[in-house]
Amino acid sequence: MTALDREMIERVKADKKRRRSAAIEYQDRPGLAFIVQSFNRVSNIEQLIEGLRVMGQHELIVCEDGSLDGSREKWMSYLDRPNDFLIQSNDLHEIRILDRAIRFTRAEIVCLVQDDDLIPRNTDWLDSALRAFSHHPRLAILGGFQGYQSFDPDPAKAKRLWGGDQFRFVHHVNIGPYFIRRRSYEALGGWEYSFSEVGEPGICFDSELCLRAWMNDYQVGYSFVPFKGPSGHYPADGGTVLFSDDIRVRNSVRNSDTIFEMYGPHAGRIDELVAAANARCSTGTGDRREKTGRD
Repeated sequence: MTALDREMIERVKADKKRRRSAAIEYQDRPGLAFIVQSFNRVSNIEQLIEGLRVMGQHELIVCEDGSLDGSREKWMSYLDRPNDFLIQSNDLHEIRILDRAIRFTRAEIVCLVQDDDLIPRNTDWLDSALRAFSHHPRLAILGGFQGYQSFDPDPAKAKRLWGGDQFRFVHHVNIGPYFIRRRSYEALGGWEYSFSEVGEPGICFDSELCLRAWMNDYQVGYSFVPFKGPSGHYPADGGTVLFSDDIRVRNSVRNSDTIFEMYGPHAGRIDELVAAANARCSTGTGDRREKTGRD
């Protein structure tokens, strides 16, 4: 076995001393974790890291999924805090790598971020989201991009919400930001893996989990956050469009059909649950289950 040379030993000792004296300490149970899926968007990394750092000393987990543009190296130059983590994978795509990260963190609340997102520099959107989870113990998912007020998974057909920062309950939401109560995610069993093969976009996987949440006594909320720009604005240059558009379209059709088969018979029941939750929210009342929660 080759022994470490004296210079390296002294470097390690000095680095340990530096970390012990640093103002930021490791958190065993952080309240919030940001999970970023990264795939060939190196030009946006600096904006992402600056925006997320403004939000406070939260856990940051980067899922670097096999980029070829130097993203891994650039992320590593920034991930220097005790609760910073890099998960390196090889083009597994969102369903599988995000599931790994959600189960890895010990944070109570997870916020999923995409590599093309723009992080607002004020903390109002984050404070509002965390208040919603505190006020609604059965809230499992909170979306900030688009919310849908009907069962249909097709954005062209569903009653879409795209704007307005007032909290309301909805049928389903999409990424991102996409907040999840981690214990609820685990209780629900996580994403539906059949919605994509390895390396493929899992279109509708985020909406399916929302519908499953309603059917299992959890709730889904919405409050707009301009991660993609102002309401009604979304540049169609996301990674799935650039790299896998044909597979994206195929999976979208197939997964929409699957959602209709799984939840179509329960559409009326989900309508009732969403309406009842909004009625209680608007009057400031809640039933016993919501006050005590199940988490």
